Amino acid sequence: MAAKSALIDPSGVRVLLVDDEDMVRNVLKDQLQPEGYNITEADGASKALDILQRENFAVILCDHEMPGMTGLDFLTKIKESHPSITRLLLSSKLSLTALSEAIKTDLIYRFVTKPWLREEVLVTLRNAITHNRLVTENQALHERNMNLNLKLTKLAEAEQAATEARQRGASDSGASETDSQGVALGGEGETSAGSLTVPPPPGVDLAIQAFTKMLYTFHPNLGNTSQRAVALVQTLGEVLELPSDQLKSLSWAAALHDISLVNVDRGIVRRWLRGPEKCTDEELVIIKRHCELSQKMLEEFEFFKEAGEIIRSHHENWNGTGYPDGLKGEMIPPLSRLLAIVVAYCSKHAASIQAMSEIEAEVETRWDPDAVQAFAKAAALTKMPRGEREILLIELKPGMVLARDIFNANNFLLLPRGRELSDASINKLLSINRITPLDPHVLVYC
Repeated sequence: MAAKSALIDPSGVRVLLVDDEDMVRNVLKDQLQPEGYNITEADGASKALDILQRENFAVILCDHEMPGMTGLDFLTKIKESHPSITRLLLSSKLSLTALSEAIKTDLIYRFVTKPWLREEVLVTLRNAITHNRLVTENQALHERNMNLNLKLTKLAEAEQAATEARQRGASDSGASETDSQGVALGGEGETSAGSLTVPPPPGVDLAIQAFTKMLYTFHPNLGNTSQRAVALVQTLGEVLELPSDQLKSLSWAAALHDISLVNVDRGIVRRWLRGPEKCTDEELVIIKRHCELSQKMLEEFEFFKEAGEIIRSHHENWNGTGYPDGLKGEMIPPLSRLLAIVVAYCSKHAASIQAMSEIEAEVETRWDPDAVQAFAKAAALTKMPRGEREILLIELKPGMVLARDIFNANNFLLLPRGRELSDASINKLLSINRITPLDPHVLVYC
């Protein structure tokens, strides 16, 4: 018996075999059942559709050459009615071009040609199960984020109603509200953009975690920057002795400053993260709106009001060349000046000395000198969390540690997560890539 993949436990995994030839189904069943797979058979597309109305499966392995309905036509229906099922195709007559197009359009995950090798079927199925579980996890994450967003909206509505009731009561009694003390960085008496006057409802921290995870899923560098920025902000708050309300708002701004980028094409975001000069003028216009859009996403929640204002101005430059409003010097809200430096530092993914040197080189052009001085103290005291970042395959260097498995074009595992790279392993990957292109984006620990 072939050794089971360490990536999955096939026990109990449900597989639907669809083929009009009894012999093909029997051979496949004999090959797969000893591995632990739970096999159900169907002698054609019509029978398979009936079964799918009553039962759930992780994978469908379907023949293409069947009477009544071809395998591709059948799987087209399944893609619409059961999109979470991973679809595999058996074929001996389809051209490689047609099969490649089916994979490209996500109609099928992979194909197996007839006649097949037993090990080929087993490895393809193991990889299909791994793929199915990743898809299922991503769907669960999406549903959880949607549920958290709904809960957060309800909490905000309830808090808004309570705030309006308090305001009516204060108006009736003649009470007045006073502003909380702001943090001065660039001038005496200067205050932050606002203050956290509405206490956050329960569950906000959980929602923040969900938003951060969503950022990471969209692009690991965004999620990693968010995580590192929050850690730095906590220390910065202690160094400056920020009022608790301001520190809370600054922490939320650090976590959510890029939240609206999930609505931007991922290719544009990837180019921007690698360097703004890699984007077209039209793409930069889209990118430069993310500060305003992030603020708009948060402004309906009263307890996020100040965080949104901080986020809006965190790409403004000390010399007035930033965006979105072209603010200059002390016109930039103090907490935004702090967040700007924190985000820039965390985005560099460089050694701390090098990153700090690059920050200091832009004092009085991009950064408030007082803010840089405070940040330098905080950076030296902060234990940064281990993060992950996405780089290109050609940027791999010896000593880097993989944070995600690397597969070849047929989804065979080449190098596992946690592997420290050497010259030999990098050269092996590059050699394979020259013959059959690999995913150019690699995830490494930083």
